[in-house]
Amino acid sequence: MDIDIITCLGPNCKKYAEYLKYTAETFKSGKHKLHWKCMESTGSDGIPDGYTYLGWAPSAGHNSLNHGTAVNESLKYIEHDYAMIVDADIAIVHKNWDDIFVQELNQNDCFGVEDGHIRKYRDYPSIYLFGFRSYILDKCQLDFRPEIDPARGESPVRKKLGNEAKYFNMNPGESLKCDTGWKLPLIIRKAGFEKYKAMPVVMMKSKQSQLPFVDTAHKKLCMQKAVHMYEWHYNGKVFATHKQACRVHPLDGIWGQAWKKRIDLYIKRNYNG
Repeated sequence: MDIDIITCLGPNCKKYAEYLKYTAETFKSGKHKLHWKCMESTGSDGIPDGYTYLGWAPSAGHNSLNHGTAVNESLKYIEHDYAMIVDADIAIVHKNWDDIFVQELNQNDCFGVEDGHIRKYRDYPSIYLFGFRSYILDKCQLDFRPEIDPARGESPVRKKLGNEAKYFNMNPGESLKCDTGWKLPLIIRKAGFEKYKAMPVVMMKSKQSQLPFVDTAHKKLCMQKAVHMYEWHYNGKVFATHKQACRVHPLDGIWGQAWKKRIDLYIKRNYNG
């Protein structure tokens, strides 16, 4: 099968996107053809090697709006039946992940990862790694843009949910953070696509976290950013991990390197004997 893999580029994303591609290519099954594509957004530091350049999305005036707008623009360039929207600062470390991806999308309309420490919604794939069958685009106009509260700058609006709560797997009266990608379950499920699967998030402080630390000093450093560097597991193994905040933490900086050391050690322990 052919898989379109699209990432959107902002500040510091070039090296992260290259590392994403490196990890994904390392652990692919080889059964499927991966089409790496990128959409440039405001503040981008360059085009990553090995990607097809889709163009530049104009500034929308806010960082999160810029990202959502760029993702919306990138949808025009989906050419194949299987598609993935993925953040640049993610690494994929599950052996044969692409075959898992195809198999899950043969059973589901959407497949991906839960949101991180601040959940937009529950048990539904999020923008961090959002896979879908392209046929949903025939009935849905996807919109990844957040809803921004003008009185609070870049802060997303928080909506108190009513009858629409069911689409988010939440209860009426609960408050939903309308961050980037928040409309996905509402748009897609309203259109009648009810088959989906989201891999559970595992935070760094969790006992279930599997990415190791080099030593005590490395762990102490990473724990200063305890809500970063989280993981998503598939059948008990790490499928992917997210650095988060790459806009202010370059891959070759202290926090980017701290994250990468954990991944390199995980790969060495699990795949290199």
